[in-house]
Amino acid sequence: DKFINKNILILGAGTSTLDVKWENLDYDYVWTCNDFYISERLSDTKIDLALIGYNTDIENTSFRDRLRKDDPMILIEPHHYREKVHSKELKEFSSNFDVFWVDIPFNSIAGAAARLVKLALMCGAKNIYFAGVDGFNRDFSNAHAFTGHVGLKDTDTRREYEIYHEGFVNCFEQYLDNDYSCLQNLGEGFDYNCYVI
Repeated sequence: DKFINKNILILGAGTSTLDVKWENLDYDYVWTCNDFYISERLSDTKIDLALIGYNTDIENTSFRDRLRKDDPMILIEPHHYREKVHSKELKEFSSNFDVFWVDIPFNSIAGAAARLVKLALMCGAKNIYFAGVDGFNRDFSNAHAFTGHVGLKDTDTRREYEIYHEGFVNCFEQYLDNDYSCLQNLGEGFDYNCYVI
């Protein structure tokens, strides 16, 4: 209920989180995901909700310090957490932090921040501003906003631009199931931002 009719700013790991000026927007809450704590750009931004995936090092001291400082609502999606969902590390983490288990009904290659946009729509937010829900440009030369890694990771098995482009287009089409007039894609116009609203 706390998010109904509120302005939510969602900052994902796509490059537009670095390339757009979002600090002066009129927002009530900031939502983000995964490795947000690494980003210098977000270091002075209070995080109100964080969606944590299986690849985030939940034992990292800097990560835990940031959670203690900001005291965000912490969400984990069990079906996106892969084999680590029953790990002793996650059990220990959940015993030290207030973790909520959620299932966001959104199937997309677009990732955690895209699912947060869907969640904000479901929560009845008044305005949803988002950056970092981008994809890649054709030569995969754009950087991860949190880690600084350029392009695909060595572990990425999908190497074709069209797969990512179509995945992000599909992501935005799924938003049409809701009243999407409240969405503002701050990454619009960049070559790596795969779709516009």
